[in-house]
Amino acid sequence: MHKRKEELISLIDGEWAGDSFKSLAKELYQSSHDIQILFELNEHADGKIAWRSAYLLDLAHDIDVHVLDDYLELILERTPQLTNQSIRRHYLRILTQHDISEKADGNLLDCCFTWLQTEETPIAVKAHCMQIIYNLTTTYPELIPELKAVLENLLPYGSKGEVNRAKKILEAIA
Repeated sequence: MHKRKEELISLIDGEWAGDSFKSLAKELYQSSHDIQILFELNEHADGKIAWRSAYLLDLAHDIDVHVLDDYLELILERTPQLTNQSIRRHYLRILTQHDISEKADGNLLDCCFTWLQTEETPIAVKAHCMQIIYNLTTTYPELIPELKAVLENLLPYGSKGEVNRAKKILEAIA
């Protein structure tokens, strides 16, 4: 195994503290090699390593929104296959902040609509799915009726956060 990859695994697997991860992200976002390693670690067999590496990517993206531009297609490709809810949340959050209208495909839309309608899906994942679909309605207005129907169906049983986000999007597409 590559020495730097081993070092990153050790850092990621170490004591969990938000501030230390923010500092680590500030270091890592400057190296395209480290970013590549983090993407490799997103597929690590240890779920903790996988989701923490995705969290670091998300933090690096907060520092520089363009740091992952070269990886957007990879994120788009991986997202529909993700089973780890934490990695889903981070990948979707990243995608909400980019114009993906030329790159998004039916697989991403299908998974966003599915996750949005699945009761077990965490609130943050649903919120990001709503935002991604809404963002795509600018380019694909034919999505509006389906999005509207799904959001209206969510209102009676959704959490406060889900209902709040759904109402804002329904207001925007009205």
